Amino acid sequence: MEGVQILRRLERVIEETDFAWSLCLVGEDQSRKLADLINDLKRPVSATGDGKQVVSGYSYWGIEPTIAWQHACNDPYYPVMKDGIDSFGRRWRTVQALLGEQQYHYISLGPGTGEKDRTVLSYLEPHHPDMFYVPVDMSAEMLRICVQPMRLLSFIRQFRRQLLPVQLDFSVEENVEELATLREKLVGDESVLFSLLGNTVANFEDDVELIGRLSRLLLKPQDRLLLEVATVSDINAETARSAANEYERSKAFREFVTSSMHQHTDLPIDMDSVIFEGIEEGNRSILIKIIYRNQSGRDQGITLPDRTVVAFPENDTIRLHITRKYLRSALDAALKSAAHLSVEGAAHTDSVARGGVHRFGLDLILLSYGDTGGRPASPVRDLFRNSPR
Repeated sequence: MEGVQILRRLERVIEETDFAWSLCLVGEDQSRKLADLINDLKRPVSATGDGKQVVSGYSYWGIEPTIAWQHACNDPYYPVMKDGIDSFGRRWRTVQALLGEQQYHYISLGPGTGEKDRTVLSYLEPHHPDMFYVPVDMSAEMLRICVQPMRLLSFIRQFRRQLLPVQLDFSVEENVEELATLREKLVGDESVLFSLLGNTVANFEDDVELIGRLSRLLLKPQDRLLLEVATVSDINAETARSAANEYERSKAFREFVTSSMHQHTDLPIDMDSVIFEGIEEGNRSILIKIIYRNQSGRDQGITLPDRTVVAFPENDTIRLHITRKYLRSALDAALKSAAHLSVEGAAHTDSVARGGVHRFGLDLILLSYGDTGGRPASPVRDLFRNSPR
């Protein structure tokens, strides 16, 4: 009971002040994550971006990458994100109709700066005033930026005790299992709307496999998954070049993809050495690989956070980021066969590539998962619900 009293007192403090307090449930050893990043930057020499790397999640980890990402999201020359935010409300109105009057809690995987989550919450909360909102991200700084503007929502002062940011890398299977346990203790078998917005899934090498793991470990038959992806109408050398050029035009995006190296190493960044490559991945997607190449004309050394120095020879590379544009028909088939998901509905927005041809788009897809079996609800939910206002 002592632990319960502490939680209730903290809830009261948060509710009774206008100060920007926010609670965050930290789920990982940050020193271990730093060690993983260091090891990835010690990988062998590669001229193709297949050696040293900054894997997804670490691109956003830390205050400098978080601020750089926030700037990139507002850059009109970065249309995947800027257009995605601007058009989200229209696509969401189409998809939300499929949810009907059903009450959902909301768990947002990789919420970014939170604009899209605010749109979703504005619809869900009137149907379910006691709902929980759980944004999950590897970056605690990103969670802070996501959560603070939520105070602009009219219901947020009463809603703040139902807000639970969780710092967790959801690409790790053991972490997802713990997240499933948290969900079970918090809401039991009550319906949950999960989301993976902003083309986040495209940043992972095992993209479809990631969706499969998340669905298998998290989703129950009564749940739904809201997935947002960048799409392409056809896959060929021309669209691959256009896709790479779309990212290359944005100065803010360049600053974002290099910000992790700037924060964690002493490598002097030459923006002209950031290379964007569009690669055809069969008939399923275009992979955009962003690499940093040593074009200085000499061998360099990079000091890492553990103070070791790794060789960075001429023409060696560091893979800074990957993303994709999916062929929609191939994605639907992959979601069904590999992730066992069914499409409940979708909404599409076209974006105009350079030259005025409609080649690219953004799709918001509502998905459901097969029968995973039920588990009993937990009294922990009632503890949070009954805590004093």
